[in-house]
Amino acid sequence: MIALERQKMILEYLVTNKVATTKYLSELTGASLATLRRDLSVLDQQGLLKKTHGGAQSISAVSSGPSGSPLLSEYDPFIEYKDAIAKKASEFINSNDIVFIGAGMTCNLLCRYLNASGKENITIVTTNITGAMEVAVNSEISTLLLGGDVHAGANHLETLDEYTIQTLEKMYFDKVFITVDGIDLNCGYSIMNRAQLPLYNYLIQNSYQLYLLANEGKFNKRTFTLFCGLDTIPNVITNACVEPVYLTYYAEHGIHLFTV
Repeated sequence: MIALERQKMILEYLVTNKVATTKYLSELTGASLATLRRDLSVLDQQGLLKKTHGGAQSISAVSSGPSGSPLLSEYDPFIEYKDAIAKKASEFINSNDIVFIGAGMTCNLLCRYLNASGKENITIVTTNITGAMEVAVNSEISTLLLGGDVHAGANHLETLDEYTIQTLEKMYFDKVFITVDGIDLNCGYSIMNRAQLPLYNYLIQNSYQLYLLANEGKFNKRTFTLFCGLDTIPNVITNACVEPVYLTYYAEHGIHLFTV
């Protein structure tokens, strides 16, 4: 059983039973005690459970992560992949950069990595309330949270309305990091919230480097609103286990692909 499957089993058990011993979870998953303890440490660091002496217990949907600031942490089967993508994305941001960071769990985690990076004089513009809270206390990161109606996603809070785009006028970004809800070889990139469309179109036109953060769960999906074709965004950070047909498409169309 792979780590992700074990961790899913652990979290599902805790949803119903609230607490469990390390020994019981080891027997439940068939993993050694050492492997099980590593799983619990990973899930504890991600804010998905509370590791205790000799076991683990469930926590509420909102928890405090390693940075000390809140991160919405509803169980996400792709959290391990999103975390790896966020960590990789943080490597592309340098001191003195002006960046836009979108909403979603992967972008929340990107903000967390930036907060701990030690990089200096970074300016972040975002609609992501949850991500902004991750970096708000960092004196080396200046954060501009765009206004708008508050939208609650499964694992993020976002400000967005018809006036958001007006705030961005005359802003130009060194780097932009966004996510989408669906990726389909024939239908391109799609998003659930059509209010994001003017914002995303502005970002395409007003950034030096644009990055898409996409875990494997987004592929072979088509959602409510078409955003753009797969050849529009020049940089994609994703998991190495994505279907080869997409990797081939990106290579043939000159898309810079970074896998983790």
